[in-house]
Amino acid sequence: MRSIVRGTQAVMGKAWWWLRQVSGDAAYENYLRRTRRGEATICAGPPLTREQYYLDVLRRRYTGVGRCC
Repeated sequence: MRSIVRGTQAVMGKAWWWLRQVSGDAAYENYLRRTRRGEATICAGPPLTREQYYLDVLRRRYTGVGRCC
């Protein structure tokens, strides 16, 4: 019985991880992970706060040309 519960918890944990990745909810955690590894390109200084990060994402999304033609 315990193995069924553990297996179910593992599957649900992976499903929750996948859902957060697909929906963009884990974007800030992914940014922090990339920053620690030296892969982030947003800024060269200390990591942005969660609020600063989302404001930067919105700024980059809505500035400039957003269409192909």
